[in-house]
Amino acid sequence: MTAKKPRLRFIDIGRSIAIILMLQGHFISLTFEDYREQLTLLRQTGTSGNIFFDWWCHLRGFTAPLFFTITGVVFVYLLLGNQDEKYFKQIRVRKGFKRAISIIVWGYALQLNFKNISYYLSGNINDRFFAFHVLQSIGFGILILLLLYGFYRIINKRIQFSWILLVLGFAVFLIQPLINSYGNTHIPAKAPMFIQNLIHGPNSIFPLTPWVGFVFFGGALGAIIREKSDQLKQKWFPVKFAALGLIVWGMGTLILYIFSHLGFDMHFMSVVYLFHQVMEVTLLIAVLMYVERLFKQRDTMFMRMGQNTLIIYILHVILLYGAIIGIGIRTYIQKSLTFGEAIFGAVVFIFLFALFTKPLPWLINKYNGMKDWLFRRNAL
Repeated sequence: MTAKKPRLRFIDIGRSIAIILMLQGHFISLTFEDYREQLTLLRQTGTSGNIFFDWWCHLRGFTAPLFFTITGVVFVYLLLGNQDEKYFKQIRVRKGFKRAISIIVWGYALQLNFKNISYYLSGNINDRFFAFHVLQSIGFGILILLLLYGFYRIINKRIQFSWILLVLGFAVFLIQPLINSYGNTHIPAKAPMFIQNLIHGPNSIFPLTPWVGFVFFGGALGAIIREKSDQLKQKWFPVKFAALGLIVWGMGTLILYIFSHLGFDMHFMSVVYLFHQVMEVTLLIAVLMYVERLFKQRDTMFMRMGQNTLIIYILHVILLYGAIIGIGIRTYIQKSLTFGEAIFGAVVFIFLFALFTKPLPWLINKYNGMKDWLFRRNAL
């Protein structure tokens, strides 16, 4: 049996950073009164006239790639922890399928609104229910990783799992210009909206391309960390790890440059930014490897936020946007705060979730106990 490896705190730190960036990004973009105007100006001219807003927008654009990449890192690192057992007997495989399905179910559930219950009961459902958002994309990404791991086991591990994921990460990013070339034409053309939204549909908010590419690259990084786990404490390992991000960015840029000069007019160079974001995430993780060596405390509100990302995500969507219950912060202060007020509100919003992580283990235990009691009672 493969020896159990210690928990990697730099990954937890990365997850905490990702969830905090998401909370502040969503709060400010929802409540800042001039958000749309300044964002439009930034895209048209390269600057909004406010250097702090410009910097914040770049940070906000970094959040989703960080989230998706970290998801791949964590999942594959844990998945490769014990490969001696048969596929379906591996606890991480079984947990992975359950986790992926629950994430997908929550993703669609959050697109319901019980204020429209009569509309649903009459047999109608809004097209937005079929939107392919963050949770759906992450859930399907985990399912694909599990299937690829099964393939890896079938070929008897003749190719390192990290190489399989790296190649697929490149493939997903490189196919993105082709997907973009369809414009407003949804694909697959005659498929149901649910299927179209996975790829290029009317409500493809986080479609599999390019977002599953970040999951693949993250999975490759997680596999490399697992393969080289005996080197993690070496002085120069984070530097070598950072070099991987530079190599991915360099190779992706070179391939796209070659394609663009071979006469392919599909805006290949616009995809360079995807490889640049992978590089940025990899560099951040490398820095966090050094930070972990200085970060002595294990049980802090900051660390607990990274260990409870799904619960925080679900609750923040309900509180902020009024998902499911139909009333939230958006109901009262949407696009009504100055930039300074929105920043202050975001800090308070984050702090409230940080405080919530303190009683969270107790609440989870109570919930699990109640669930077990109900199942036992129904079995009688």
